[in-house]
Amino acid sequence: MNVLVRLCRENPLSAHCYAVYYFTREPDRTEIVLMASGGNIDSYALVWYGGKFTIMDIYEIHLWNPTKEVVLEISIPPDKRADIQLYGSTPKDVELVISHFKNLGFSKFHVAEFHDMVCTRESFVPSPLEKQAARLGEEHVLLYRDLERERGIEISVEEAEEILKTYVHYGVIVDNVLASIAASYVTLPWMYAISGVFTREKYRGRGYAKAVTSALTREAISSEAIVSLHVEVDNELAIKLYKSLGYRVAKTRTWVFAYP
Repeated sequence: MNVLVRLCRENPLSAHCYAVYYFTREPDRTEIVLMASGGNIDSYALVWYGGKFTIMDIYEIHLWNPTKEVVLEISIPPDKRADIQLYGSTPKDVELVISHFKNLGFSKFHVAEFHDMVCTRESFVPSPLEKQAARLGEEHVLLYRDLERERGIEISVEEAEEILKTYVHYGVIVDNVLASIAASYVTLPWMYAISGVFTREKYRGRGYAKAVTSALTREAISSEAIVSLHVEVDNELAIKLYKSLGYRVAKTRTWVFAYP
């Protein structure tokens, strides 16, 4: 953990921060396969077992400096989607991952390139609509549950309440409807990772996604944290939105999505 914390502070846009967060907050759902020498970590596979909440019922796997020995030690059942993020990888590493997950019983695969984007206090350009966004709490549980239903995810009131207690969410509410939302599902004192940005179809094109992302970004940088997010390289509309808030592309990485 000491090595992972040091690596995370040196490089917040890395697998290391996910490792620190998951081992700190959800150790019973997290495991790591690693190669180490001389007090340093050379390669690892971080595996997080989702399912605590319906919205996160996946496997999340981070492969840092992947090696064949580490990849072949991953053992998960092919019962739900696995999102595999690669750091410091080559095309041969991607082939190895797909081959191994086929052997595990996964049947369909999608390979995509994602940008890691980052925003700092110096680069941040807030949205003029930011004040329309509010931090979501217990009083917004029913509105949040209804929004997830529009995304096709059915959750109970109790689960919605627990999600809003566990993770930071901002939303724009219009006529008692949660129109747009953004969340930070990985939050450390020095790093926020924004995800789950979504706007109901009826309310798109009004700047609400920018407003909620701006509000969440402000909270992060106000606490002296770096704020990051991941976006697929061909999602030009989202990239344009994030750049307008002061985000920049820090690196581009390969993700592999494996399906049962």
